[in-house]
Amino acid sequence: MDLDKDTINRLIQTAKQAMAKAYVPVSGFPVGAALLTDAGDIFEGCNTESIIAGLGVCAERSAVDHAVIHGVRNFTAVAVASTREQPLFPCGACRQYLSEFAQKGGVDPMVYAVGANGEIRAMRLSQLIPDSFGPCDME
Repeated sequence: MDLDKDTINRLIQTAKQAMAKAYVPVSGFPVGAALLTDAGDIFEGCNTESIIAGLGVCAERSAVDHAVIHGVRNFTAVAVASTREQPLFPCGACRQYLSEFAQKGGVDPMVYAVGANGEIRAMRLSQLIPDSFGPCDME
């Protein structure tokens, strides 16, 4: 499903707003994410850190969890915003997390990464994690 420019912009703006809410006392590197559901709703997430290593949560997984707590498990796109100049795509753990939900929903979501310089890059999730292992492999 191709998204119109207004929807992409709304998704990216939501990710930027979520980035502003990040709690990053260790790295000082805020990241925001926004998931677009197949119903057109947007759920945001931000990264949170702890001074104890390994207890943080990435923005993308936070957004997925935000959707899940509201009973939503299907999404068609995700946007990621950070303070990095160039666009930042999800880390490996988030790619796997997103992939599992996408696989169950039978979709290949677009992932939009926006850099602080305004550049936007887009890729299908399957391009970021080809031949992924997921829940359908367990059935």
